[in-house]
Amino acid sequence: MFSFLNGKSPFDEAEEKLEAGETVNGRPKMPSGPIMGWQDGLFLLVIIGLIVGGYQYYQHSKTSSAETFARCNALFDAAAEAPEKYLEAEACFDSTWDLGFVSDTMEVLRQNRVGEIQDKRNAQKDLLEDAKDALKFKDTVKAVSIIKGYAGPDLLLGYDKNDWDKIAKIEVAAAADSSVAATDSSKAGETAK
Repeated sequence: MFSFLNGKSPFDEAEEKLEAGETVNGRPKMPSGPIMGWQDGLFLLVIIGLIVGGYQYYQHSKTSSAETFARCNALFDAAAEAPEKYLEAEACFDSTWDLGFVSDTMEVLRQNRVGEIQDKRNAQKDLLEDAKDALKFKDTVKAVSIIKGYAGPDLLLGYDKNDWDKIAKIEVAAAADSSVAATDSSKAGETAK
C-alpha cells in the first residue's frame, strides 16, 4: 500500500528526482522514505477491524437466529400435546422478525408454523360461530355439543375467548339442569307409587 493520504506517492517523488537528474549508478534513485505512513497503517487497521468485526457479527447473528428458531420449533412441537403452548410458539415466531439473520429455510419454517397456528385458530373461530348460530336459533343442545366436542379455546383471544367461555358455562348449567330434572323425575315416580 502506498502513501496517498499526503497527496504524493513515492513514484511521483521518484519521477521528480529523475527529472532533476538524481541517479545512482545510472539508474534513478528510488525514494528512501517509508512506503506506508502511519495514517495509512491506521487506515488499514480500521479496514481490517471492520472486516473481522463484520464477520464476527454475522456469525453471532447466524448462531442466535438458529437458536431462536430451534426454541420456537420446540415450542410448536410441544404444543401438539399441550395446545395452550401454541400461543407461546406463535409469539416466539413473531419475535423472529427482529432477528439480524434469517435464512430461506428459517423463513419457510416460520411461514409454515405460523400458518398452521392461524389455521387452527380459524377452525376454532368457525366452531365458535357455529355454536353462536345454534344459540341464535335457541338450540342450546347443539351449541353445547359443538363446544363440548372441542378441547377448549386454546388459540382464541379477547372477545372470542369470552364468548367461548360463556357457552361453556351454559354447558355446565345444562348438565346441572339435566341432573336436577333426573332427580325430579325420580321423585315424581316415587310419589306416584
